[in-house]
Amino acid sequence: MAALLDREVDEIRSVTAELTRAGLIVDGCRPHPDMAALVLRELPADERRGLHAAAADVLCRDGLPAAAVAVHLVAAGDARGSWAAQVLLEVADRAFAADELDSAGAYLELAYRASRRADERAAIATRLVAVEWRINPSGRTRNFGRLRAALRTGRVPRPELPTTVLRMLWHGHVLHADHALLCLRQEADSATLGDRLEFLGAWLRYTYPVQAQRHPWLPSARAAESTPPERDSPHRQAAALLAGLWGQRAPEETAAAAQRILAQHRLTTETVEVLVAAVDCLLHTDRLDAADAWCQSLLAEATARRAPTWQALFASARAETLLRKGNPVEAAGHALAALNLLPAEQLGVWLGRAVSVLVRALTAQGRYAEAAAQLERPVPRAMFESRFALGYLRARGDHCLATGRIEEAERHFRRCARLMNEWGLDFAWLAPWRNDLAAVSLAAGQPRPARELATRHLEAIGGAEGHHTGGVSLRLLAVTADPLRRVTLLRRSAALARSGGDELELATVLADLGSAYRALGEVDRARPPLREAARLAEVCGAEPLLARLQVDSGPGARDTVGGTGFEALSPAERRVAELAANGNRNRDIAEHLDITTSTVEQHLTRVYRKLAVARRSELRFALAAHTPGGDRSAVG
Repeated sequence: MAALLDREVDEIRSVTAELTRAGLIVDGCRPHPDMAALVLRELPADERRGLHAAAADVLCRDGLPAAAVAVHLVAAGDARGSWAAQVLLEVADRAFAADELDSAGAYLELAYRASRRADERAAIATRLVAVEWRINPSGRTRNFGRLRAALRTGRVPRPELPTTVLRMLWHGHVLHADHALLCLRQEADSATLGDRLEFLGAWLRYTYPVQAQRHPWLPSARAAESTPPERDSPHRQAAALLAGLWGQRAPEETAAAAQRILAQHRLTTETVEVLVAAVDCLLHTDRLDAADAWCQSLLAEATARRAPTWQALFASARAETLLRKGNPVEAAGHALAALNLLPAEQLGVWLGRAVSVLVRALTAQGRYAEAAAQLERPVPRAMFESRFALGYLRARGDHCLATGRIEEAERHFRRCARLMNEWGLDFAWLAPWRNDLAAVSLAAGQPRPARELATRHLEAIGGAEGHHTGGVSLRLLAVTADPLRRVTLLRRSAALARSGGDELELATVLADLGSAYRALGEVDRARPPLREAARLAEVCGAEPLLARLQVDSGPGARDTVGGTGFEALSPAERRVAELAANGNRNRDIAEHLDITTSTVEQHLTRVYRKLAVARRSELRFALAAHTPGGDRSAVG
């Protein structure tokens, strides 16, 4: 107290003794609570802040813990000197590790103002961006501007440069990324950055191939693959993992390596791209169930830790996984959730992933106007120098093809193919553009080029069993074949689709198979695949395929493909119908059945059509005739 007030110790003792006799100080050290509140309330704000600043200085010199000192620095609202900055940085690190982002940001901001050294302020700026990135990955914040300024002056700490490169490319700041990479080039032989540089080189080739081509000095994926990764180095492991995608590594080995990474490493600022790469590799190697499970786990963790940026990344990944599993309804829900978690501007080039999945999912459901509205979203120009351009162009092509704009669809697919060839990434697991162009040729009535393109795709993947897209090639080839061979190809394609877990593709193949049997006059053999195709199409919400089945089946189509009425309702539709008939709102039904509101709406649309009712209030009467009083309903 004497040091705080700059008084003699004896004077302080005399005053405290007098206050103790008056009952204003208890046990010789603690003030009476009411008196303390009164004094602090009456104390002028400037004087109070000055006392907090002095208290922080005294406590720091006396060696008290940083947390105790930081409380007074924050209360003072100002700090001076490198000692204050170091104290604040220490407590900021602890707060960040505990996911207390608001506190960490406040400590770091105060440390930035306390520091008088340019290098230290640059380092603090990078940490401020890391804190806010989980909540607000915007390229227009004050802290992001500080980071750019520090990068221009060469003051960003070398260990932070790899992450800074990714931050800049996220928003398409290519020149800033180039500058950071040139700074990194001087550290190419650094032991401390070796693993992270290997991952950066592999990640850039995978996600930002144009940038990788501009910096050929980066460690190559081949070099990363040739050195066994250390167990405790997520970046080395991920570099080798990505190398396996274009290094002819067996899919089983790639999937196993991805699983190891996901199991060994926690979600952090340093590992988020590593974990995204691992999930993507599961997706690329057709391990859809594993990819979906990990997406759910990581999405739940990101949600629990209040990190909307991470939520958006893994929601987009799960949306793509669900689309690959043939579930466009759920895929659209997760893609839309990813887009709603952050403003589109903050998603940067990653916006392309969520938008492309959403457009393809809506197109598969026949919701063409909604898909067109999503395609009207402005996307960053820099996105077309990233792999997200491939999915986006395919989504535009799919939408054009579904709406009869064949030439426009071909233009988008050919641009996708051209980019893949320019980038040296002509891999079927990334974008099967040959199948896409084959579908365009068939729509244009040109079977010969369609056959050539589908055959070239099969050669590229080493046979139909080499990748799930091989089954699609067989289905496309079947259209160009004679009736007998068509059945053989479609049966093989159906087996691949069934084993691959893509329900929408399986429904499409079975619909083609049923039509092929009918063309041969084998009506009895046509019914089972057509019925299963209709059931799967309903589950997937693929209205265009259902409409096609109704038309292709001709007279008696309702009996063939599932019909209408209560018996035509799927178990999921019955559960939704009964809950809606009992007065539950769509949101309540979604929570009760653990599905999205969009899925509920799709189920109800089909229920109304099958039961021939126009509104929810009629459901109770429509269902009453089919649910005897003594029977349990579908929902218990």
